[in-house]
Amino acid sequence: MKKPSDYYLWDRVRRTVSPLKKGSARSEPKTPPEDFAAMMQVPPQRSSERPKDGPLFERQDKKTRRGKVEVDVKIDLHDMTREQAFDALRRALIRAYNHNKRTVLVVTGKGLRGEGVLRQSFPGWINHADIRPLIAEFAPAHQRHGGGGAWYIFLKG
Repeated sequence: MKKPSDYYLWDRVRRTVSPLKKGSARSEPKTPPEDFAAMMQVPPQRSSERPKDGPLFERQDKKTRRGKVEVDVKIDLHDMTREQAFDALRRALIRAYNHNKRTVLVVTGKGLRGEGVLRQSFPGWINHADIRPLIAEFAPAHQRHGGGGAWYIFLKG
């Protein structure tokens, strides 16, 4: 059963939106006409592979839990629509990968009661065909880097 505060909140949200025009369909995020193959070129001198397990991986896990992660790039998605945020994330991750960056901090924000649209969309975005090949792993950010409203993305080496 809904609480009276839910009705109040829904009424506030309802006043800020307008219905779609008849005949207009919701579209997928628009991707600019770019040559993704050219963006994804890996320089030939890049041959160092990180092991999937072992001391390096364990040290990274401890650093992540303690918030001692050295962030190379920060992406703030606040004040963006879902489509704008996805496009900005995709471009930034490809750019960071091509510039040999390893750790990216993505700030999505928590949203109202931790149910923000960007925060909810993030796991689906990182599994997108353009992005997933670049990612070694990801983890929620430590409180000092944004806590529940941010994520660490560790790019492949």
